[in-house]
Amino acid sequence: MCGDGARLSHLCDVDGYRVLACARCGAEHATPVPTPAELKAFYDRPEWFEGGERGGYENYDSQSSASEGLVASILDRFAGRENPMVLDVGCGYGTHLKLAAERGWMCLGVELSDHARAKAKERLGPKAYIVGSFGELFSHEVDVVLMLDVIEHVPSPYALLYQLFSLGIITAKTTVVIATPNAGSDAARRDPAAWAYRHPPSHLVYYTADALTYLLRRLQFTSIDVRGSDTDDVSKAAGLLAIASGSGFMQFMHERYVPGTWSKIAEYEHMPRYALAADLAQGKAVLDFGCGTGYGAAMVAGRAKAVTGLDIDAGALAWAREVHRNANLTFVQSADLGAGLPPVSFDLVTCFEMIEHVDHATQQSTVASIARVLKPGGVLVMSTPNPEVTKFYDANPYHIREMTEAKFRELLAPHFPNIEILRQHLQPAVAFDRATTNVHESRYLNAASGGGFGEPLAFIAVCSRGALPAVADRAYFDAQGDYVEQFVVRERHLNLARFEAFRHGARAQELDEKVATLYGYLNDLNADRDAVKLALANAVAERAAIAADSVATKAHLAEVLADRAAVVADRDAIQADREAVKQDRDAIIADRAAVVAHRDAVVADNAKLHGDLSMLSQRYVDLAALRDQEHRSVRFLARQLWRATKMRLKQKFGGQKT
Repeated sequence: MCGDGARLSHLCDVDGYRVLACARCGAEHATPVPTPAELKAFYDRPEWFEGGERGGYENYDSQSSASEGLVASILDRFAGRENPMVLDVGCGYGTHLKLAAERGWMCLGVELSDHARAKAKERLGPKAYIVGSFGELFSHEVDVVLMLDVIEHVPSPYALLYQLFSLGIITAKTTVVIATPNAGSDAARRDPAAWAYRHPPSHLVYYTADALTYLLRRLQFTSIDVRGSDTDDVSKAAGLLAIASGSGFMQFMHERYVPGTWSKIAEYEHMPRYALAADLAQGKAVLDFGCGTGYGAAMVAGRAKAVTGLDIDAGALAWAREVHRNANLTFVQSADLGAGLPPVSFDLVTCFEMIEHVDHATQQSTVASIARVLKPGGVLVMSTPNPEVTKFYDANPYHIREMTEAKFRELLAPHFPNIEILRQHLQPAVAFDRATTNVHESRYLNAASGGGFGEPLAFIAVCSRGALPAVADRAYFDAQGDYVEQFVVRERHLNLARFEAFRHGARAQELDEKVATLYGYLNDLNADRDAVKLALANAVAERAAIAADSVATKAHLAEVLADRAAVVADRDAIQADREAVKQDRDAIIADRAAVVAHRDAVVADNAKLHGDLSMLSQRYVDLAALRDQEHRSVRFLARQLWRATKMRLKQKFGGQKT
């Protein structure tokens, strides 16, 4: 799992495979590793998906449905994102892609098994683009990469993930979801041989939580969450779930070559230069100037006495120190072009694909600094790309000053009187050899008109102030890949792609005709739509008028209600007054009755008084008549005389008795 320098210790033997534990990362490795062809043949069998064999599935659909909730929760995080895209690595029958497709996601799938891939394509049809290898994918950033129960099936997780970074599929915006058995669980540690998930060759590499975290940190993910898939206690969890995002590794490797990333062309550009330098480094002190991620310095360290890797970038050196751990290999950070290194201290200096990254003045200073640290008779091997080839690549903002062969020689000449320029070519090759030899004599097939090859992709200068070492013309063959198989597979894929393009083209033409017809319908619909829009506008205006009337009506209603309330209040007051008037009327009627009764009494009294008065009057008349009569009588006259006499006597005698 950990690449160069990983220390593996024997753990146990299971089913004929030796299980090794990595002392660096905690992962466990099963050896020997099956070849890609063996793995493909193993997974192509329907029995692995439906046969119930150890390591496989009794029923893929029912068993894979257990992770649908997890996938749904991941997809929910991206709700509202425009045109989201998901890649399911090891997509099986397309269970998880179906969930994404139903939510409107653009779906990519990679499935090694022809059997499973056919099932997935049948189920999803045009809703998903499903291929058998990463080489058939197109370069495009995706939002989510699913790797559910996948990485334990591959010999190296780095090779798998490097391809995704190289294609630009994983970027800083991508969320990677990994599920794998937990090799750090109590059950796995208690009895490794009997562990339920130990069944090579299906499972090849096993992971603890620490190993999974280490892997993701190495790939520069900034957000990493590793937990138990079925319980919070990782020691008890049967599986691990890792969710990671924010990786800067694609940018990191864009200008610093990491073996296994990018294309074969990048490998063929970089690796042979260090192979050439290693042949010159036997027993020598070597400086790798601009060492980057340190892969070249590590290659040379296998032959040299001591190697110092020098670079300005702290991130690249951190990677180099972590990955390449050799006793005779040291990495040094320097921003002063090596001015801090002791003079005349190196027998060999390598400087590959660095010099074009600085301006002319810095290029001159770099060559002078390298000349200073070289021992007498020391050798500089420096490369720079050929501008006639790099013009076919995309623009590279990191290349400040590229040079022709003549300009390159001109830069080196002031410090190195002896210069030999080697031209690095990248061409397909055909080799004839014997089983007992590996020596090849160069011949040119379909040579250019001037003989040999065309434009070199780079110039490699071998320079010295002393005699130049003998460097023979040589060719390096890639013994790892099968060119014929790769060519045939690539052509097959291209032919299938061309056929699909043709089929889709014919379908597109048919659809164009339908689209033309539909456009006619659309025009009619547009006219109807305009009429509907006009009617709608009128309706809206009418509605606005009604709304305005409604507002006025509501205001008037409010006034009416207020008036009604006032009228009710007045009515209540009038009613109260009426009651009071009624009471007053009743009192007046009672008073009137009393007055009438009093009047009647008075009338009666008056009548009586009138009777009495009449009687009195009559009596008065009678009395008057009697008085007159009496006044005329002798008696009345005698009495009157007596009274007068009495008065005169009284006055005369003063009250004396007479």
